[in-house]
Amino acid sequence: MTAFRELGLSPEIQLALDELGFEEPTPIQEQAIPELLAGHDVIGQAQTGTGKTAAFGLPLLQYLDPESDEVQAIVLTPTRELCIQVTQAMRAFAEHLPVEVVAVFGGAPIRSQQAQLRKGAHVVVATVGRMMDLMSRQSLVLTAARYVILDEADEMLDLGFIEDVEKILRMCPSGRQTGLFSATVPPPIAKLAEHYMYDPVTIRVTPKKLTVDAIEQAFVEVPGREKTDRLVDVLRSEEPEQAIIFCRTKIGTARLDRTLRDRGLNVKALHGDMSQGARDGVMISFKEHRLPLLVATDVAARGLDIEHVTHVINYDVPGTTEAYVHRIGRTGRVGRTGRAITFVTSKQRAEIPRIEREARTRIGEWEPPEERLEHAPRPRRRDHAEATGDGVVKLFVNRGRRSGIREEDLRWALTEGAVVPEGAIAGIRVLERFSFVELAGEHAERAVERLDGTKLKGRQVRVELARG
Repeated sequence: MTAFRELGLSPEIQLALDELGFEEPTPIQEQAIPELLAGHDVIGQAQTGTGKTAAFGLPLLQYLDPESDEVQAIVLTPTRELCIQVTQAMRAFAEHLPVEVVAVFGGAPIRSQQAQLRKGAHVVVATVGRMMDLMSRQSLVLTAARYVILDEADEMLDLGFIEDVEKILRMCPSGRQTGLFSATVPPPIAKLAEHYMYDPVTIRVTPKKLTVDAIEQAFVEVPGREKTDRLVDVLRSEEPEQAIIFCRTKIGTARLDRTLRDRGLNVKALHGDMSQGARDGVMISFKEHRLPLLVATDVAARGLDIEHVTHVINYDVPGTTEAYVHRIGRTGRVGRTGRAITFVTSKQRAEIPRIEREARTRIGEWEPPEERLEHAPRPRRRDHAEATGDGVVKLFVNRGRRSGIREEDLRWALTEGAVVPEGAIAGIRVLERFSFVELAGEHAERAVERLDGTKLKGRQVRVELARG
């Protein structure tokens, strides 16, 4: 495995990566960074969560001349949320460089963004609409922007931004270096690349091993008119800490949101017809774990990177296998197994084997947790080896303070329920929505087997070996 130190990055950038704990590049980083450092145009096809921002951001920062006050690089993003996310990452990577990264996006005062640009910006991360607005006001000039990145290009297509993207590209120097990163490359995006990129290197990171392996997948076959009732049953049985429920259309999202709220569930919608302020409010509530259930369209949820999502539910079957992998990749991210549940009608039932075949995965029929526990698969052999070693092993428990769990409750469950010696418990940390237990390795497997699926303080708990 290549290390970041072998990719030819500057000492200042490498220092920032060391401080951030970046040691080994992801596949898209390992392949894209050398090509971009060599000056080539790059088409990077990879899903969200694969590390695209560092893949294009690190070479971009190395390219800059801090002595020049002109805008030397731009990163175009389809949504405000992704714009902010990319900007935060770029600023972290540039911690030890004398460069300014400025974010410009809609829904915020344009005058303050104009003031930031007047102070000087080496890199501008922007949404398409706000960049067009600033260019029309002569507040943003791109004549020196010789490094251009299009991030999530397929979403820009979905949102109808491609014509504006082309106008922006025409305002940049003809000798620019261009990077296009996208989960999919539909024909209009391929045509864009053909017209505006010079002999690009294409890098594809296939989704087959992306995040599917860490996710338990199931399907629910149900008549269309009974889908909502069945969804409520599944939610009450699964008791997700946080779940994203995907719908195909904005109208369907709004309708399901109202129906679930009428049923007494704490849920909010996220779709393109909402105002930017309303969308921001929902995103903040979800990111801060005040909102357990989010009903969203694919486009609205793009760029939404939430670490604590325990469940993804496909209320409507995604149109492609890539979209399926992209959706469910939002769970299984906290060193634990996520859950993905897909609803299908009898006419859609054939979609399941197609997704299984193309994503090289297994999607079984959904069972309630209490039934599933009776014949749940044991941890993999590698996990057994980790659990029976002499070292301390960390266990993940899916309940925390919000469920009324205290340290003494977990200590009692371990010593009484799992028959673990008090001295084997190295530490217990109870957080708001989940807990971690550090335990002598020789007792870890027994603790998982005895406690997983049992009830504590009246709530079913899931216990498993924490990964990562």
